[in-house]
Amino acid sequence: MTKSRLFSIITIACFVSILCIPIGIVLMLYYTNWKKKLKLILSLSLTAFYAALIAFIFFVRPSINTSGIGLPFGSNSGYTAFDTQSSSPAKSRSSKGSSGKNKKKNSSLSPQNSNAQQAQGKKGNGALYPILFFLFILFLILWQNLRSKGKSNYENPYVDTNKYKLPLTPDAKMPMVHFLHVELESDEKINFATETNQKDNEGNFVITDRRIIILNATQDVEVPLTSIQGISNATSTVLVITAPENKYYIFMPENQMKYAVAVLRWSMDKAKN
Repeated sequence: MTKSRLFSIITIACFVSILCIPIGIVLMLYYTNWKKKLKLILSLSLTAFYAALIAFIFFVRPSINTSGIGLPFGSNSGYTAFDTQSSSPAKSRSSKGSSGKNKKKNSSLSPQNSNAQQAQGKKGNGALYPILFFLFILFLILWQNLRSKGKSNYENPYVDTNKYKLPLTPDAKMPMVHFLHVELESDEKINFATETNQKDNEGNFVITDRRIIILNATQDVEVPLTSIQGISNATSTVLVITAPENKYYIFMPENQMKYAVAVLRWSMDKAKN
């Protein structure tokens, strides 16, 4: 199992667990090879979902009333609703005095008001969590985009390069290459193809099991593999192929260079044997 696939499985598990969605977003942004558009969509949608979940927990869930139940009669005054007028005047006066003290104490404490203020304070603090979380994830997305701005994010439209298991072994199998702009000979197979990006001379570079093909605005070149005398990297984006008649400079995306060189060397060895 490759490292990228392992992190993909962990990322999906984090998303399914719901509670670990933030961890899954970070793993997806930095450790998976998913498409950039898919990462952006999942990051924004899951961030919004998680923020809404936090907001639901703090604002929508029913609260438990712990302040007690108000009774319609003075439960703290020393008498009940069943007291009659036959009670003694002294007892009545004492009950009135105690009820007056209790009223003053209750008015000074005001437990219902204090509970309401505490609840409002908790709700106010709770509102910060989804906002801060959303801003944090948005910062991660922007940072990741700025970090990878200078890197080559080119995706090969003709072949999935992840299927090339480098270094290539003598018995390695080439993946399917969907390139329809050349006419193949009998039993000829395309081993690799990529777009070339030389300014004002864009085109395609193709490697088959018999030849290389360079297609661009200025020339269409075919060189048999057995005629190639050498290959080298002039830079990380320029491949130089030496043939008896000429040298060919092929400009390609940086992340395609290692596959082009590996497949070309492998194809040359196969053609010689």
